[in-house]
Amino acid sequence: MSCSLFHSLIFLCPCGYNCSRKAWLTSILTDKLNFSGTDSSRISMVRALVNMELFDSDLKLLGEEGILPSLLQMLSSGNLESKELSLSALVKLSDCAANKELIAAAGGLPLVIKLMFSAHMRSMIIVKCSEILEKFSCDDDGIKFFIDENGAQLELEPIVSDLLALQQIAHSSQNVRRPALRTLLGICKFDAGLVKTAVLTAKGVSLVLPLLDDTDSEIREIAINLLFLFSHHEPQGVVEYLLKPKRLEALVGFLENDDKSDVQMAAAGLLANLPKSEVSVTMKLIDLDGLNALIKIIRTGTMEAKESALSALFRFTDPANPETQRIVVEQGAYPLFVNLLTTGSVMAKARAAALIGDLSRSSPKLVVVSKATGCWCFRPTRPHLCPAHGGICNVRTTFCLIEATALPVLVKLLQGEVHVIAHEAIQTLSTLVQEGSPNRGANVLHEADAIKPVLDIFTWGTDSLKEEALVLLEKVFLSREMVEHYGPSARLILVGMPGRNGHEDSRMGRRVAKVLSLLERYSRSSTSLLPGIFG
Repeated sequence: MSCSLFHSLIFLCPCGYNCSRKAWLTSILTDKLNFSGTDSSRISMVRALVNMELFDSDLKLLGEEGILPSLLQMLSSGNLESKELSLSALVKLSDCAANKELIAAAGGLPLVIKLMFSAHMRSMIIVKCSEILEKFSCDDDGIKFFIDENGAQLELEPIVSDLLALQQIAHSSQNVRRPALRTLLGICKFDAGLVKTAVLTAKGVSLVLPLLDDTDSEIREIAINLLFLFSHHEPQGVVEYLLKPKRLEALVGFLENDDKSDVQMAAAGLLANLPKSEVSVTMKLIDLDGLNALIKIIRTGTMEAKESALSALFRFTDPANPETQRIVVEQGAYPLFVNLLTTGSVMAKARAAALIGDLSRSSPKLVVVSKATGCWCFRPTRPHLCPAHGGICNVRTTFCLIEATALPVLVKLLQGEVHVIAHEAIQTLSTLVQEGSPNRGANVLHEADAIKPVLDIFTWGTDSLKEEALVLLEKVFLSREMVEHYGPSARLILVGMPGRNGHEDSRMGRRVAKVLSLLERYSRSSTSLLPGIFG
């Protein structure tokens, strides 16, 4: 087929994809870029194909009719011009998922990778190779197509190392670095082992961190997503970098980017992975409105971004630092946590419950002991006292979960039989029972109908969840009233626990034995300290 005839066919069918269009597309392929013809004719035909406007159905048809092997042959054995044009065509054809499968099955990826990382290769060829790799690792494909012609998985570690090294080559243009970074991100998302390789072997953190200062906003955004993955393995290197001037400001900027939820999620996740012991990071984030940005994400962000923001907030709710806790509460986070107990995803509910638990652990230290007020000749006015803490409580000053109306929701979560949620909910409920005065907190849990769901855990929970239930019961059954009310059913459950007799020396066995000893100490014949409470 001559070049002039080819161009004339392009304009025969202006009305879109129909039988005529299919006919002339097929006629192109009948010639199959005829390799018995001249190089110039093949190059002209591929150039025309690259410049054509093709619909999705056209791309699929071209792949089905056999154009891909011809293009790969040009890529393998052609001159530089042929390689560049065939790569351009492959970039276009790779927009079709079916074509990606055909290219991978024909061994196209090893050819592309070899060209991309060949020394002294023309820059445009490297650009096109990087664009192809980006398409093959996006759309949740991960490493699916990184195979040879026999279907065997390619060795990915050197690919990851080469993609990282490409970022520090001085002459690498943004047109290369951007798709190369996206490819790296697509691969690393699907293989935690490769993330570890990138961090520890290829020094990924030190190579990617400088990209946060890149002039290209897309490169900065991909870099923060990669650093989130890398920070699982090397958080300290990230901390040292962020403490340099203007670095945290940039990170807060990512948190404030309402238009890019993935960027918000990655930035918050990166913060969550940094050690809580780095108090200087925490305080500087407060000064830079980073805490406010996280709370705004919890208020208006996507659920995935909310999950990451909740994780990042643990550095601000550490019970060892009630002052940062107070700032969190004053900025309106507590009602958001309580709301997420009902509306959040499984992970958001669990993390919100844990954050409430952090705040609740500080309540006993912050509660105000009440004093009677009023003239001696009139009956003194007694303020409302918190049933769990025995003093004057509210959300803003003592972080009391009862005043925040979180208690009934936490009990409901315990009844939901979702392990990760129940694990956090039971630990948070445990903060209400203080060992020095267990009666108050135990009675609060009783009135909230929380004890029975705790006992029910032994019928459906994991071993770790059962241990948490035993920890709470050790505190609750220091109250004689609780033993009298729940002792018989608790004893029946604990004595009948599967395998208990063979595990007395285990941690679980010792906890069971301790709870049973508490039940023995207070028998039904004992006199109640507060007779009549339970009728």
